[in-house]
Parts: sequence; structure tokens; C-alpha cells
Amino acid sequence: MKKDIISGLIVCIIIGMLAKFISTIFPLIGGTSLAIIIGIIAGNTLAQDKKYLPGVKFSEKTILAGAIMLLGATLHLSAITSLGMKGVFFILLQISFVIGINLIIGKFLGFSKNFSLLMGAGNAVCGSSAIAATAPVLGAKEDEIGIPIAVVNLIGTIFMFVLPFLAFNILGYTPMESGGLIGGGLQSVGQVVAGSNFLGDEVAKFSILFKMIRISMLGGVVLVFSLISDKNSNNINIKNKKLPIPPFIIGFFILSILVTLGFLNDQVKDILGFLSKNLLLIAMAAIGMRVKFKELLSEGPKALLFGIIAMFVQITMLTILIKLLLK
Repeated sequence: MKKDIISGLIVCIIIGMLAKFISTIFPLIGGTSLAIIIGIIAGNTLAQDKKYLPGVKFSEKTILAGAIMLLGATLHLSAITSLGMKGVFFILLQISFVIGINLIIGKFLGFSKNFSLLMGAGNAVCGSSAIAATAPVLGAKEDEIGIPIAVVNLIGTIFMFVLPFLAFNILGYTPMESGGLIGGGLQSVGQVVAGSNFLGDEVAKFSILFKMIRISMLGGVVLVFSLISDKNSNNINIKNKKLPIPPFIIGFFILSILVTLGFLNDQVKDILGFLSKNLLLIAMAAIGMRVKFKELLSEGPKALLFGIIAMFVQITMLTILIKLLLK
């Protein structure tokens, strides 16, 4: 382990364990939400120093990936088959619509085509990871990348709390329908896991499945972007086009297959589930610490307006698709 990640990692572990302890006193709030809230407070006050950043990034990416992978041990593949082709079609429509509507919103507000496409990729697929993956094929400039990442992360963090409330208290959705809204609406894997856990394990499983389908579409989105980009021929090295499926997703499904085939007994599943939940608390603390109020305010009201409009349109579209395809 690199020395520069230790301090930030320790802070995330402390926040995660603190959140776990407080959740035993206030169980209705939940450890994941507490980890994010405490992380946001710490990241903007006591733990603002940049020395924590490497460890926070490590927790946000590597530890989160491990937590998601281990979640596969709690999932029987029968849940995946329950989604069927309608679930895949649901996500395909969602991705296509979101990218298209982001282009329209961006043009209306006066943003560049690249900026709008990056916002579309982030909102449609998997947040900052999708933005980072599609930026090279678009030949996007640095200032066209940073602002979409900041805005997408902010909006996703806010709606991580809004969508579970909307699904359960207002729309009265079933676990699958709630999973479609949360897994189809939130940007990052961490946001989906945290948001869905507010509504219980069953909703979390469906939410993660929908999110995994979205992530699996990333290669296709990059390919389409490379075809429609005017700058493609000047900026892309063919070697950079390959987008392997992230290892943690492969691991997730391998563990799911092992569970389904009966190769993992209940004791092993319980151990892996316990590790996943605790690693998730650490990752959620890191996600909270990465939300910087100063940076978000400096991005300008116009970019935030873009993100807010896009999110509300996306939620409206998802509720329509859920009624048509998942009811």
C-alpha cells in the first residue's frame, strides 16, 4: 500500500465506523447515509487538507469496487432473470433518451456539443466514469470535463436521498420498480448502492442489477460517440478505444453464479456480505468527503441549472417507462 493513501484511508475508516455506531442508536437513518453526511461535513471542515485526497480516492474507487463485487455473493441469479428483456429494453431506452435530452438542454443553454455529450454520458450511464471514458473519443478539453463531473456528482448526491423517498412514499413502487427508478436514475454505483439501501436489501438488489446493465452499455456509448464526433479522427488512438468490463462487475457476476450453483454455503455468504457492508461504509465516507461546497459553487449557476433540468426530465422519463415496462 502506498504511504500517501494511508491518512485519507484512515479518515474514511473512522467515519465509516462512526456512522455504523451512530446507526445502532438511530437505525432509521442508516449507516450508509450517515457515512456520506459525516463525510461531507468532515471533507469541508476538519479533513479539507489535500494530503487526505489520495486515500479518499482509493476508498471511493478501489474499496467501493470491492464492496460491490462482494455484494454478488448475496444475489441469486434468479433475480436477474426476473428482469428479462424488458429490463434491458428499459435501460436502452433510458440511455438513448437521456443522452438526447442532454444534447437538447445543452444547446438551449448555450453549452458546447462536447459538454452536452459528456453530461449526457454521465447522467445516462455511470457518472464520472462514463465522462472520463467518453472524453477522449470526443477530444474534449479539460474545462469541458471537470465541470460535468462536478455537476453530475453533486446532483447525484442530492437525488441519492430524493429518489428513495419518491419511490416509496409518493409513488408506492414495488422493489423492482424502485430499483428501476434508483438504478436507472442515479449516476454512480456508490450513489445507487447507498440510495437503494434506504429501502432495504430487496430494492438494493434490483437497483444494482439495473445499474450493472447501464454500465455494461458504456462500450456501446463510447463507440457511438466516436462515430458522431467531428474530432474523432484527429484525437483518438485506436488502442484507447477498447473498454473492458470493469473487473469488479465480472467478480460480482462470478460470485452470483457461485451462489446460484450452490458452491458458497450460508456461512461464506454471511462473511462476504458482512465485509461488503463494512467496506461500503468506508467508500460512502469517501464519496461524502469528495463533495466540496466551494468547488461546486464556483462552477456557476448555469451548469448547475443544466444538471437540475436534466435530472428532473430523466426522472419524469423513468416514471413513464416504469409504468409502461415494469408494472
